[in-house]
Amino acid sequence: PAYASVFFQNSNNSVRVNDDFMRSALDGGEWQTRAVTDGRVMDTYEANELLQMISEGTHICGDPGMQFDTTINDWHTCPNTSRINASNPCSEYMFLDDSACNLASLNLMQFVKDGDQGEFDVEKFCAAVRTLITAQEIIVGNASYPTSAIGRNSHDYRPLGLGYANLGALLMSRGVPYDSDEGRDYAVQRPRITREHRRVFGRVQRRAAG
Repeated sequence: PAYASVFFQNSNNSVRVNDDFMRSALDGGEWQTRAVTDGRVMDTYEANELLQMISEGTHICGDPGMQFDTTINDWHTCPNTSRINASNPCSEYMFLDDSACNLASLNLMQFVKDGDQGEFDVEKFCAAVRTLITAQEIIVGNASYPTSAIGRNSHDYRPLGLGYANLGALLMSRGVPYDSDEGRDYAVQRPRITREHRRVFGRVQRRAAG
């Protein structure tokens, strides 16, 4: 029924949990929910029952997503600034409050060679990555931002995100099942060939953090 409303058609719902909650769920312990405003205890539940409710909801309708707060902050790329409290709706951007990420993606099907048994053009892909990450870096200084705090953090930290799209179509074009060891192995190779992208991004982040 939720999907009959415009609100739920245009939102993603996530639950953020820490390692203590996961341990409590495994050990059959209790978990207390707390008010966002002042931290007071609102209710007490069996942790494994809460986890089961979350899992059933995700199985039925795709929501809520699960965010692992402890791991997210353990992997924080700028840990000496402030903790990460939230993400954008699809959770591909995890960073400081009052910040924005310049996101883009490359269509993998555009890098399939004509003929040659449809091989993936690695050199062309790497060249596109270099061009696009440079363009994203330029955009940071020329974009407008909704608040001065977001603008300041965007200029200081210059967060960039470059992903890829159409992995499923790429695997289909090669006759590789999506849910197979071969499909997973092939998917892993796409990020590996973007080392230049990671080096450029790493230099940008080190410069911002330093």
